[in-house]
Amino acid sequence: MIKLRGVTKTYPGTHVAIRNVNLHIKPGEFVSIVGQSGTGKTTLAKLIIAEEKAEKGKIIIGGWDITKIKNHEIPVLRRQIGVVFQDFKLLPKKTVFENIAFALEVSGAPTKKIKTIVPQVLKVVGLEDKAYRFPDQLSGGEKQRVVIARSLVHRPKILLADEPTGNLDAINVREIIDLLLKINKFGTTIILVTHNPDIVNSLRKRVITLDQGQIISDQKSGRYIL
Repeated sequence: MIKLRGVTKTYPGTHVAIRNVNLHIKPGEFVSIVGQSGTGKTTLAKLIIAEEKAEKGKIIIGGWDITKIKNHEIPVLRRQIGVVFQDFKLLPKKTVFENIAFALEVSGAPTKKIKTIVPQVLKVVGLEDKAYRFPDQLSGGEKQRVVIARSLVHRPKILLADEPTGNLDAINVREIIDLLLKINKFGTTIILVTHNPDIVNSLRKRVITLDQGQIISDQKSGRYIL
């Protein structure tokens, strides 16, 4: 599903964010990527979705070598990888339904398809009754559910969640993690980037730990060790 071979990423000023990383994530896995601030977690996530490009090594997603991906190919890749951010990125003047539909509209989906898919993903995240609310009428947990629903519209094989619970209280954190586990049971590969040890320890799933841009631990059923 996802393979990184000898991947290195350096930013201006000779700051090495990722150094010679080798990684293999299999289809259907739930993987937590952990590490303290500045260890390369977010850079690794950006490399996987081609927001950044590696200067050394290879990144292969579903058999596709994206190391030298062209700009016009990135939208095709992003339809295979759903992305959930900490800061929601919802359009304030659009309803929940419209925010989710927008992700389909920009890819040229017909109206009939949009009217079918949006209710389906709203049901998955448990927001059928909030379809016509605006973002400022939602709680933080509900907003994140909308973001997850939006990430599912293309039925991606991979869902990458970068600190999806960073702005949420404990109750909403648990609900979002339970939702990610539910999506994982559908067969979707989940990559969770987090610095929250409580989440990682409760999951008992695979844990990859980064430090100074390198993988220092890869546990099949692990804990937050930093």
